[in-house]
Amino acid sequence: MLNPQLRFSPSNVAALKKSLRDRYPQIRSSHLDEAIAASFGFKSYAALRPALLQVGNHARLIVISDHMLLLLRLEELRYQDIEAETLRRHMWDIKFPDRWYDQHLEKAVTKRRLPTAANSR
Repeated sequence: MLNPQLRFSPSNVAALKKSLRDRYPQIRSSHLDEAIAASFGFKSYAALRPALLQVGNHARLIVISDHMLLLLRLEELRYQDIEAETLRRHMWDIKFPDRWYDQHLEKAVTKRRLPTAANSR
C-alpha cells in the first residue's frame, strides 16, 4: 500500500495538521501533533520539532507519511473510532502548499531529461 510523499517543511506539516483537524475535530491538537510525528517515524513531537525547524521551508527533503503509524499513535491516545481506509484516502487528498520541486530545481530536472542531440559532439 502506497503512502503519500510530501516535502518536509513547516508549512506542509501545518497543512497536514489543519486538514486532519478539519476532518477529525474530536482529536486534541497536541494529540494530533504526536500522531503526525509518529507518521513520519519520530517517537514524539518533541523529536520532530527540532528537525522541522532545522530544515525550514527551503529544504528539498521528501518524506513519507504513513497513515497506519498515525492511526496506531491515535489509538494509543484513546481514539478508537477512526477507520484506516478513510484516513488513508483523506491523507491522499490533502493539497500541500510546498510542492516537491521549486522552479529552479524543476528546470534543472527537466533539462537533465532532455535527450542529447545527435549532432552535439
